[in-house]
Amino acid sequence: MSQSQPLRPLLPNSPKSPRVEALSQTQHRTKRVAIPAACEACRKRKSKCSAERPRCSVCVERQTPCEYTTLPTETHLRAQKRKLTDLEIRCQAHEDLLGILRSRPDNETSQVLQRLRMGEDVQAIVRAVHDGDLLLQLSLKPDFRFRYEFPYIREMPPHLDGPQNPYLQSILYEKTGVVSSQPSVYIDTLRDIEDESQKIYLVPNHTAELVDPRIASANVSSWTKVSSDNPMLRVLLQIYFVFEFTFHPFFHKDLFLEDMLAGSGLFCSPLLVNAVLGAAWHGYSRIKNRAAYWLPDNLGYRFLAEARRLFDLEQRNPAITTVQAGAIIHLTSIINGVDDISWMYIDTSIQIAQSISLLSPNAEESREWQLAASATAWSLFNWQALAAFHTFQPPILKDPPARPLPEVDDAAEYYGEIWVKYPLGRQPIPMLNGLVFRAVSGFRVIMNEITISSFASPKSFSRMSLDTAIGYRSRLLAWYGNLPEPLRARNIALPSHLKIHIHYHVLLIALFEPFVQMGYIHTEANPNTIVGQSKACFETLMRVYYQRHGFESLDVTLVQFLHLLGFSALKDFSSAEKGTAAREAIRSTLMLCAKGLWEQGQNYYLSEAIFHMFMQSMRLEEALLLREIVEIEDYDGRLDHMTQEIRSQWPVGTFSMIGEDRNRTLKHFIRWCQQHLQDKGQEGMAMEQDGSSTSSATSLRYPERYGTPPAAHG
Repeated sequence: MSQSQPLRPLLPNSPKSPRVEALSQTQHRTKRVAIPAACEACRKRKSKCSAERPRCSVCVERQTPCEYTTLPTETHLRAQKRKLTDLEIRCQAHEDLLGILRSRPDNETSQVLQRLRMGEDVQAIVRAVHDGDLLLQLSLKPDFRFRYEFPYIREMPPHLDGPQNPYLQSILYEKTGVVSSQPSVYIDTLRDIEDESQKIYLVPNHTAELVDPRIASANVSSWTKVSSDNPMLRVLLQIYFVFEFTFHPFFHKDLFLEDMLAGSGLFCSPLLVNAVLGAAWHGYSRIKNRAAYWLPDNLGYRFLAEARRLFDLEQRNPAITTVQAGAIIHLTSIINGVDDISWMYIDTSIQIAQSISLLSPNAEESREWQLAASATAWSLFNWQALAAFHTFQPPILKDPPARPLPEVDDAAEYYGEIWVKYPLGRQPIPMLNGLVFRAVSGFRVIMNEITISSFASPKSFSRMSLDTAIGYRSRLLAWYGNLPEPLRARNIALPSHLKIHIHYHVLLIALFEPFVQMGYIHTEANPNTIVGQSKACFETLMRVYYQRHGFESLDVTLVQFLHLLGFSALKDFSSAEKGTAAREAIRSTLMLCAKGLWEQGQNYYLSEAIFHMFMQSMRLEEALLLREIVEIEDYDGRLDHMTQEIRSQWPVGTFSMIGEDRNRTLKHFIRWCQQHLQDKGQEGMAMEQDGSSTSSATSLRYPERYGTPPAAHG
């Protein structure tokens, strides 16, 4: 028997086997990324869909139509549940409508039938009836009108008409002068219009109704301990998305609503919901004292208090919703007139955003996180840039987020559209949320850099060179020239569109006004010309805004524009020649701004405080004229209460920190009011003894150096 040969020893496999490594790389390369839902064409072909919108890469390559039946971040199962919920809601609405026709008085049922014949939505009618205000809702409301008429002088001032003012050639301005103001003709025009998108030029923004079935089926009360009234809470959500979210979108709307429905706490939380409801309460016009944020029985007070409590609790384990809610609380506190004690919310939000890498992307992020993080990071940057610019202090963030903002057509899901339906509307139309978001973000990057150049420390103005200012203007002109077609001067219509252009001209005024006072002249750009043209455009935009939308509905940005325009007009009025048409035109601007401040003051207290400051800065004659235009209740009592509640150093009526205007702040005015009320109390006995009396609104002016002394009447 032959001797067996020894076996070759077996060695362990190398941990870096080329074959295994190559296989691993191949598997890594071919790993599929999960997508929420495929397009309908890929589902029928059973092919792998890239889920890109508006068209996936497969349909682009095959040149086939690409349609989705789901929302951008929605699965097919969620879409089916949503559609089933929609059908249930519609069915319930029709059952409710039948009950209304059976049980209501004849005068109400006839109004219901008339509205049905005009094509109104069944759910809208049922909601109006359930709100208990049917007759008012069905009539042509005072704020649902052909246009708002200017107080004092009804015409647009002639001095605004010039070759460098494109807003007098805008569709919005033209439509207010073409359509008949007769109610019957006006309604026929709205009903017969074929292109629904044209209605944005014909009706005020506050008549629009948010179209989002997710809100109608949301159990909002499960996210707050303040109220269990789901119908009211849903109304507040609609108010927020229509009136505040369009210019300050601190979170991704679709992700927020989907998580609210699903009960998920990733992109929706009790903290964020309470912050949103507290902000929206200021626009809930059914409550007269909604601006009285200090009243414990005011739901706005309770929503905000609950949000602050939850914000404190989340500091040890913060999330993206903590960042979003902190920014909303900061903004709400500012319009309440307590910015002195609210900056910690935006500071903390930015610190949290940096700690959870919200401002910069990483390779491990999910698609949903990318959408949420981009919306929040840019909104946070945009808000702090705006707040720093208007309060004359260095921005908290020096650089914009590192997250790119894709074109809206390439990635619509990044922005989330807001769809609304107007009176007598047949189908919803978009508010162009994505286009506004990208335009505002590009603008705020430039604004942030200008603020950095102007303020090395708070309230310490560093005058830049004229060449530097001209360089910034060149960038602003490029941004302005690249605005998408719907946001160009000719086509703007909604408040969010108008405010983009208003801020553009306010920034140009602030940039070049310091050089006007210094008498600078430059061959490339004349500061006097730039400021004059932008002031004309600024006033035109404000007047067009008022003519179409009025100043009554909630707009937290409007107060800033009103006091800038108002105090600028006050200064021009003091130097205008007496008895001239130009002087009367300026007086009409004073009345318009004062009216707007008072009306916004019904929504939030900051505007009422600035209204009182503005009124006390007028001459006696204009203050008395204003009382004929605006009904002011308990003037002395409101001034006294204001000194107790306002904690604000917000600059008022000044575009830039030059001259004595830099001291014109709410804090300065509050101190003056305290002294004025104290002096009045001391003089009260003497006035009573000699039989004289005077109203604080028609006596001492605040302070005389900001306007014409009281003795000079014209």
